[in-house]
Amino acid sequence: MSHLRKCSRTNCRQPAVATMTYDYAESTAVIGPLSPVATQGAFDLCTMHAETVTVPRGWQMIRLRTEFEPTPPSQTDLMALADAIRATSQEDVPAPSVASREVRRPADIHVPPHLTVIRGGEGEVGDEG
Repeated sequence: MSHLRKCSRTNCRQPAVATMTYDYAESTAVIGPLSPVATQGAFDLCTMHAETVTVPRGWQMIRLRTEFEPTPPSQTDLMALADAIRATSQEDVPAPSVASREVRRPADIHVPPHLTVIRGGEGEVGDEG
């Protein structure tokens, strides 16, 4: 389902609207409309990343479109989504079970002391001797 593809950039959750491919031999990157299917080695990009992506120095960038619009879902996509929702809604859901909880009081937990008292020698601060 093409309309569910997300941007390939890290931490970007926006829907993909363009596909970028590379030709290393020609030192060329091409950005065009979102491909109908995900392609290995290509990057799906959201509008912001499609408009701001740059290429390495010495490479050529070819933009087949300058305005990218989200691809509308096809009839096949909508039917697949409806079938998935229908199948999920017909599954039996197990009854909730009572959770067991063990109550622990501070007295039940042995925590070794973490502070140590060190007695100072003569002339130490706080020695009123």
